[in-house]
Amino acid sequence: MTPNRPRLLLLPGVALPQSEQAEALRALFEIVQVHSLTEARGLAGSDEQAFLLLPNDHRFSLADTSTVEDLTSIVENLGEGSGLVGADGTLLWANRRLRQYDDNTRHIFVQTCLQALRQFSQPDHASVPLNNRPQRKFSFTVGDMHYEAIVSIAAVQKDEHRAVSAVAGFLWEVTASRQLQSKLDALDAAGTELLRIEPASIARLNMAERLKLLEEKIVWAIREILDFEDFEIRLIDRETNQLELVIAQGISPLRIGEVFHAEPEHSGISGHVATTGRSYICDDTTKDPLYREGLDDAASSLTVPLRLHDRVIGIFNIESKTPAAFTDNDRRFAEIFGRYIAMAMHILDLLVVERYTTNEQVAENVLSELNNPLGDITSQAAALRSAVTDQNLRDGLDRILEAAGGIRRRLEACMAGPRSILGAEQALQQAEPDPLLVGKQVIVADNEQAVRDAIANLLRQRGCEVAVCSNGAETIEKLREADSDHRPFDMVISDIRMPDRNGYEVFRATKEICAGTPVILITGFGYDPHHSIVRASQEGLHSFLFKPLRATQLLEVISSAFSPA
Repeated sequence: MTPNRPRLLLLPGVALPQSEQAEALRALFEIVQVHSLTEARGLAGSDEQAFLLLPNDHRFSLADTSTVEDLTSIVENLGEGSGLVGADGTLLWANRRLRQYDDNTRHIFVQTCLQALRQFSQPDHASVPLNNRPQRKFSFTVGDMHYEAIVSIAAVQKDEHRAVSAVAGFLWEVTASRQLQSKLDALDAAGTELLRIEPASIARLNMAERLKLLEEKIVWAIREILDFEDFEIRLIDRETNQLELVIAQGISPLRIGEVFHAEPEHSGISGHVATTGRSYICDDTTKDPLYREGLDDAASSLTVPLRLHDRVIGIFNIESKTPAAFTDNDRRFAEIFGRYIAMAMHILDLLVVERYTTNEQVAENVLSELNNPLGDITSQAAALRSAVTDQNLRDGLDRILEAAGGIRRRLEACMAGPRSILGAEQALQQAEPDPLLVGKQVIVADNEQAVRDAIANLLRQRGCEVAVCSNGAETIEKLREADSDHRPFDMVISDIRMPDRNGYEVFRATKEICAGTPVILITGFGYDPHHSIVRASQEGLHSFLFKPLRATQLLEVISSAFSPA
């Protein structure tokens, strides 16, 4: 063997490249044609520079019993590109896959290998034996395509300089995996944004505004990152087990009275997923017995559970007019983002609960602190009244007693929270017919009797004709009856959370029965479990109010609905 050149052993079936590249190889290697692995082992002996190129970072063991045909097939037909690059930047040899790449990609590959060769030629690599070859990993892009390459030492001169004379490189396209990682990163960023609920900014928003902000973020991420156009989000109502619609884009809501439950049967794919906690891909809606109509002309769907820790709190359903539109990657992406949606919804619920309990506790503490002083005032005023005979003085003491009683009743009303109308007592005392309200037919729906009675009394004293209902179904029935009698209601005031129908369903029914009738929705401490306010506001809701209602505010909103534009 020539002292300065390592041996390159050619097994049967391995051909030299084109002539100009063959000459470059002969300048670097002593090329020997062998007829068997046994002959190759004999020629290699203890020489560490007799080697064969393989598609990984290990040298081929000459003790291996693989056939020559197997070896040739592996090198030439390797799924990734592989090549040998000399110190002058010449591509000495390339397998079939590398030859299939375009000229620009091969050029960058060669330049990458040359960069690695120069790094390997640094003094700290000069004494490294070939059986412990260092490697370098590189990434580069060509247009929209992403590639990765691994380069290792292939040959080292045996003179005193031991310069690296050739490197072996492997190239593979990683565009799909890069795009996958990019999408995952974008989903993570969007999910983090959903959970960024800063106290300072959120404190300035009411619950409807918070829900609207959250919905805008969710819709943007689903459309821009997941690339889904038509979808809906439903949450499980723990009291009724219904799957209540909270966000819908492109998918029509259910008909009034039609419901989905979190049960494996009779509630379609959504009910099945909510019950089992397993995602479901429907490739053909016309053949799937579980599918129930959602998007007009839907051909396929993807439904994933919304999980909060180990509990399913709802479902995320996406539909398409294209058959078999959803892949397993789509499922994984939807499941990941679904967890962010579930956490964001949970945080908003916690804010509502905190506000509710805080208000009740504050009112209770104030009443407790003032209870004894109010008792002292009342007892002292009553004692003085019984002791004096001057009528003017007695009348003044009566007013003090009435004021103390009024303070106590107002504190108790505050403590009652959403079950009360603040200032209703004073508003009733000052009531007189309002020309704007006289003769107006108003329906009031609330499952809290104290609330609906208080609102009804306020309106009746101002000249309205009022019908009261304790649930949504009764409300919708009265609306239909009035329309049949050609005496439609002039206004609907409805609570959001009632048995059997939510506020949005009452709103939709009103618009279907008597489109011009204004609707006012009310909710306790801003609690809107079905996003009724957000959805109805997008479709023409006149106004919404939060309990505990103030009588003056309620009357102002009602009057504005009847005021000339």
